[in-house]
Amino acid sequence: MDLQIALKCLLASSVAACCIASANAQTVEGELTGTVSSLQGKGWGINPIGQSVTLDFAYDSSQQSSSLKNGIYTLSAPISSASIVGGWGAGINLEPNGAGTGTIADYIDTNTNAASASIVTSIKAPSRGFTGDLYGLSFFTDGVNTTLELVRDDFKNGRLDRKDSGQEFLSNVSLGTPTQAPEMDLASGLSALTLLVGGLAVMRGKKFAKATAA
Repeated sequence: MDLQIALKCLLASSVAACCIASANAQTVEGELTGTVSSLQGKGWGINPIGQSVTLDFAYDSSQQSSSLKNGIYTLSAPISSASIVGGWGAGINLEPNGAGTGTIADYIDTNTNAASASIVTSIKAPSRGFTGDLYGLSFFTDGVNTTLELVRDDFKNGRLDRKDSGQEFLSNVSLGTPTQAPEMDLASGLSALTLLVGGLAVMRGKKFAKATAA
């Protein structure tokens, strides 16, 4: 599946969920996969280059928000969970501070209709004196260029040890089809999503009206 289309569907599905049951929490899930292609920094232990990685993430569509600033329309939601579930690093929780320390967002430039999307999780130490390793996720796509990075920060008594910290860059990136929480009415959800995606297609085919930034 095309990554930009996949991200569109992921965020669009959450809007559909909100239209159906805005009073209830609606979990939207997604999955990223890739292959470790290069490293920056040290302290990775066993060399992970060439290893596959599967990352799962989820967010609550009822917490979704939108904004229009400087000609950029943003649709975003806080991530409720994110972790490495398969391949190298399986079992690593990507949210050291707990739920909501990451963000999934979709952006549209209302002047050019150019679209992009990102998924980012925090690597902020959970306490001042924290010692240990923290892992973060950074994903970006504009439909042409796609990047997926895993960030590792090593802390000793609250201080970042840069020589043992670094980044992994992944290639062959793909985004899995999101799934809806079982409490959602799937028949109604499909109808709402079809209408929404159709509306997005019409809007993307036209020039957005310019709006003065707040």
